[in-house]
Amino acid sequence: MSGQAGGFALPSRDTLFRIAATLALSTAGGGLFALIGLPAAWISGGMLFVAASSLAGFHTEIPSGLRNVIFLVLGVISGTGVTPATLNEVSSWPVSFFALAITVVLVTVGSYLLLVRMFRWDRHSALFAALPGALSFVLAAAEMTSADLRRVAIAQSLRLIILLEALPLAAFLAGVHPSAGGARGAAPVDWGELFLLFATGAVCGFLLYKLRIPGGQMLGGLLAAAALCVSGVVETAIPAFILIPSLVGIGAIAGCRLRPEDRPLLPKILTAAGAAFAIAVVISAIGAAITSMILDISLLQTFMAFAPGALEALTILAFTMNVDPAYVAAHHVVRFAALALAVPLLARWLMRQEAHAAPDPEEPWERGRSERAKKE
Repeated sequence: MSGQAGGFALPSRDTLFRIAATLALSTAGGGLFALIGLPAAWISGGMLFVAASSLAGFHTEIPSGLRNVIFLVLGVISGTGVTPATLNEVSSWPVSFFALAITVVLVTVGSYLLLVRMFRWDRHSALFAALPGALSFVLAAAEMTSADLRRVAIAQSLRLIILLEALPLAAFLAGVHPSAGGARGAAPVDWGELFLLFATGAVCGFLLYKLRIPGGQMLGGLLAAAALCVSGVVETAIPAFILIPSLVGIGAIAGCRLRPEDRPLLPKILTAAGAAFAIAVVISAIGAAITSMILDISLLQTFMAFAPGALEALTILAFTMNVDPAYVAAHHVVRFAALALAVPLLARWLMRQEAHAAPDPEEPWERGRSERAKKE
């Protein structure tokens, strides 16, 4: 039973059990992948175990408060991977942002056309499923149209899970063997500096969160830690007892995107979502390769920045793979902000089109599916 403590509702025992079990599953998966020696093991292994358990019928759960703490800690950890060399590259970022904008448009158009023409998805569901990221804004906007919300949510979630599983493995097979501890893994631990890192990160993360900046907790922690590290004020390493639980946490958060009730729809959506993901990856990889050649920076770095994934997950993944997390985070924030501004306008335009359009006799089952999804 839940109780009250000074007006604060305590979680029930069932909720605490689900949270503990979810984290235990993520730890088991990450530990197994680390034992095997797979890259980004604590993220990819944890996410796979939690996602599989969710689909098998177990109600996995990570509450919003704990998610915010995990994102903040991950932001601080990522910020310690920023080096003075990052400052020399900042002047080239506008060119990279422009290339990213073109890539996002091409990814959306390519995925949309594939879903509509090959898999016969209704146009609204295909469009929202094709948008690369900003899931919360995408679902909120899709709800105002006749799009199938569950289909959109599952397609978006599958894209992230496939990406986070495939990217470290592809890098590993290509000969990239990153350390799990990031750039400062060999430095000694200074407890005073560690306290300064997290205290400053918490303040900055809280401010950006209150300002409703996309990924505010993580971005605030990253900016604060990066400033302290680049200026030379802080040189401490992040100890494993902070790093590994944080990676376990982000794996659990990503794995929780799938729910038991999604299982019946997976066979119908998996092929289409996988094909759309492949189109998105190919287009993103081409954009990243061109940007890499123009700016003379690592292809892995540009691809992680252009990849159609989530801000928090890919930023910490960049850190674990010794890729500049500031560059990756900046590009995902720009993409997220652009989508957050564009998606509501897109939804209103679609609503006006629906109001003036005649019923499409070829898609009655899609409209019925959408209406049922909204009621659920």
